[in-house]
Amino acid sequence: MSGIYQEHDAPHYDYDLVRVPGLGDERFRGPVPDLSQPYFAVVGGAQAFGRFTATPFPHQLATRLGLPCLNLGIGGAGPRWALQPAVLALLTKARFVVVQMFSGRSASNSWFDNSEHGRNSGRLVGHDLHVAFEAAFDLVLARGDRRLTKRIVAETREDFAFYTGELARVLPVPTVLLWLSQREPDYEPDWATNFGCSNHYPQFIDAATLGRIRPEYDAYVECASAVGLPQRLWPSDVDVLGADRGADGLVENRYYPSPQMHDLAAELLEPVCRELQRG
Repeated sequence: MSGIYQEHDAPHYDYDLVRVPGLGDERFRGPVPDLSQPYFAVVGGAQAFGRFTATPFPHQLATRLGLPCLNLGIGGAGPRWALQPAVLALLTKARFVVVQMFSGRSASNSWFDNSEHGRNSGRLVGHDLHVAFEAAFDLVLARGDRRLTKRIVAETREDFAFYTGELARVLPVPTVLLWLSQREPDYEPDWATNFGCSNHYPQFIDAATLGRIRPEYDAYVECASAVGLPQRLWPSDVDVLGADRGADGLVENRYYPSPQMHDLAAELLEPVCRELQRG
């Protein structure tokens, strides 16, 4: 996804895409610190990557702390992605790890299996089809069976809670769980539509699911704000993936955290991470 973001967003943003030793051809937002020296790590989705912002919160936090950051935020990542041995090897060497809450669309259930790579696409269970989570969930909704819909959502939350908690359990270094969203954790589902069930990022995750995960982490930071959204970007005659075009032809970001939200996240994280850095 990183390359796709850069392709769509150039020349307005340069994400300084780099490869990280041990993680193959996947590209991440640079710079990569000297991994033989002290650093902290951030792992998460496109929100940690920092689409549509020049200075995402991981980079701001590195400046505030005077400690280099390895930013492993990547679009569509889920907890299983972070539990891969090659990713864990890098996280384990960090002074501490900030885990930006992944999306529930990157978890598995009895209809959708993403266990192969832990991203937001996977196998439609019982079929030889590779689909996005949203497509699999639309098939559930098309059944018109509310009990089935509720069961799949419950399974998704169960899977997400276990593996996000497992990430904290297996890491031998301090961990911070970051909620970065334009909404607060709790919401009332509308079981008739995809968005009604999932709500804003981190889709499908509610206060009860978060409550199961939080005790596994050494600290928790909640950044729930829509400040700066919608973020008006640039004029365009064509669609931009993940953004909307307003009536005046300007591209608008209504999904990813705004620069102001990144500023707020860095501000909230600093005292917590500074304490972990001292420890």
